[in-house]
Amino acid sequence: MTDDKKRHIAMMALPYLAVLIGLYLFRSAWISILLYHLGIMLFLLSGRPKAVWQRLFDGWSHGPGLAAALLCAGCGPIIALLWGRVAIAPQELTSALAGFGLSGADWWLFAAYYVIPHPILEELFWRGPDFTRSRGLIFADVAFGGYHLLVLLQFLHLFWACVSVVVLILVAWLWRRIAARYQGLAIPIISHAAAALSTMAAVYFLSRN
Repeated sequence: MTDDKKRHIAMMALPYLAVLIGLYLFRSAWISILLYHLGIMLFLLSGRPKAVWQRLFDGWSHGPGLAAALLCAGCGPIIALLWGRVAIAPQELTSALAGFGLSGADWWLFAAYYVIPHPILEELFWRGPDFTRSRGLIFADVAFGGYHLLVLLQFLHLFWACVSVVVLILVAWLWRRIAARYQGLAIPIISHAAAALSTMAAVYFLSRN
């Protein structure tokens, strides 16, 4: 096995290990996301060309960008509408979040962190390397969606967690195609942030009702 292939496998395994250690071993959302982001930073600083960082603000187009952001922002209302049907314990979201260290000020700090740095780092990590023009799904798309299953299983029934993963795989494919089409990460980052903000708003609403 070549060094590049070993590095690629290690990259794909990173979020899975971070979630397993953070959520399942330490029951801490903060440990999970910080381990994940630390690994991303190490990969980006050690093996990514400067051009990847320069592409961070490239590729914006008003029409497609706004359309992608609005589409992704719809995930929050969908979560709120379906929560009572898809969640394992719909009325216990507040206690479930607290069990992972997300209550009070920690919840607000985590929400802000999830909405701002998280989309930037994830897009650099998953869509930044080469903007592959493959029209079909690639392993990175599946790996991106797949790691979310470990998180979703803490809150959703297995069937709905799997449905969510399929949607995330398709979204990963879409973001990758957009990054390749417009030669930049601006649209994926903004629409990813819109999805994150919408999701956090839905979680806040559900945890208070």
